[in-house]
Amino acid sequence: MNSPSDQQLEQYRQVRVETSTTIDLVRMAYDGIIDNLEQAIEALEGDHKSYDVFNEKISTAQQVVSALDDGLDEEQGELAEVLANFYSFVRRKLIDSNMSKSVPEVKEALDIVRQVREYWYSSEVEPEDSANEPDLEEKKRQIDFAR
Repeated sequence: MNSPSDQQLEQYRQVRVETSTTIDLVRMAYDGIIDNLEQAIEALEGDHKSYDVFNEKISTAQQVVSALDDGLDEEQGELAEVLANFYSFVRRKLIDSNMSKSVPEVKEALDIVRQVREYWYSSEVEPEDSANEPDLEEKKRQIDFAR
């Protein structure tokens, strides 16, 4: 059996993005941040240290965080503000870890992003079932906990 070509994989990714809901896109973004941070850690902890790969993966994770921040709708109130603060915190942490080439700092950022990602995966709420939606204060507590 033949493995898919790079072009086929890219077509699959494109279709997946085009057919995804907003929450699916946010989840994919968090997964991308986590994948890049894990690869950055591996670049320095592996047998063949690569500062170039570390820098590339941290930079890519920063770009995804910036895209999430740019996509916030400031008119959505406190949650958007809390997320903006969270994204700013993560960006600062990644900049600092990239400058110092600090795996422990990357791991700290990775743990925090994982915690918030779990919220996005657990927040599957059907529109007609909004009574089960966590209130704003609960969302803020979860995000503040991640900091």
